[in-house]
Amino acid sequence: AAFTLARTISMFAGLIGGGFVLQSLLKLGSEKPSRETSRLANTASLMAICFSVVMAVLLLLFSGVLDSFYSEIDLSRIMPMVVLTAFTGTLSGVPRNILLTRFGTSRVMTADLVSLLIKGGAVGWHILSGTLTSAVQVLLASSAANVAAFAVNGWNARKYVDFSAGVGREALGRVVSFAVFSLGTSLAGFVYTRTDVLMLGKLAPPEDVAAYGASRSLTGMITMISAAANMVLMPYISRAWSEGRYRLLMKKNIQAILYVQLIQLPVVLALVLAPKWIIDTVYEGKYTEFWPILAILGVTAVFRPFGSLFSTMGSAMGKPQYSFWAILISAVVNVIFNIILIPSMGGTGAALATGTAVFAGAAAIVILTVGRWRREKEER
Repeated sequence: AAFTLARTISMFAGLIGGGFVLQSLLKLGSEKPSRETSRLANTASLMAICFSVVMAVLLLLFSGVLDSFYSEIDLSRIMPMVVLTAFTGTLSGVPRNILLTRFGTSRVMTADLVSLLIKGGAVGWHILSGTLTSAVQVLLASSAANVAAFAVNGWNARKYVDFSAGVGREALGRVVSFAVFSLGTSLAGFVYTRTDVLMLGKLAPPEDVAAYGASRSLTGMITMISAAANMVLMPYISRAWSEGRYRLLMKKNIQAILYVQLIQLPVVLALVLAPKWIIDTVYEGKYTEFWPILAILGVTAVFRPFGSLFSTMGSAMGKPQYSFWAILISAVVNVIFNIILIPSMGGTGAALATGTAVFAGAAAIVILTVGRWRREKEER
């Protein structure tokens, strides 16, 4: 339960602490290579790092408030590690996104693999040796993995960084104008993807929080597939849009969704058809009675690629506000259903609220983005 809450707080800190600016770096840095594009990338990178420092200081100052709010779950020893994980996560994201703007996907995957080996190796060693006793150990492993990813991506991205382009007022204006919508979208997205955990921590017993976190961990591999597809899709569509190749956008987006669905299909079927066996086997009977949570989250995974990839397409077409409105709809739906369902159904209610919110947001972003694409195609 402590780790689930700590992970959620860390994600929020990473988002406010510069994470929302990284989307601007990816979008604006993917435009046609020029000195102005380099200036935009420099400005976004510096802005992200500055926000991460400010957020780290604020979290340390107000850590006692969070600890007192969740009186049944001890967060006092965890907060410094949460700060470290959030800061290193944003830092590692800067060279990562610079590489993606230049289609360096294979090099990013190398850094991701190094990061995975470090984190997985450290946590795995603690598990095998019987010394995994605290969320602090997992968060420390995550921070070390982030530092390693920063080093690898930073080395590979060095030739794409033009410090001589500097930063500028006009560049700052463009970054901020895009980042504002990105922040709104990300905040609303955080609400509808993580409000369930925060509300469970307050309204439900710790075992519900732990079981829900365990189920989300098992379905996390599915969301990574959509994230990987976005990593490739955003630079491609942004470049194609800036060059006027409008007709290719929808085709590539649909292809990406189909690829994601095919890759995740075996996992989704397993989660939906045998959730009780999976959660019982993985966690050795600790959360067997909570198997409906896993099944509901498995079904939800079918709708996520539509919301995620159409959101990317809308942002690449210069309409990040579409994502904001869709995510805002999801957030409102999620909060309302969480308030209604968590007191009576606990983790299962939170899963139902999440599934409903994901479907509502996906429907909204598809309608908005397809409408924009059709109008542009007809005009051209």
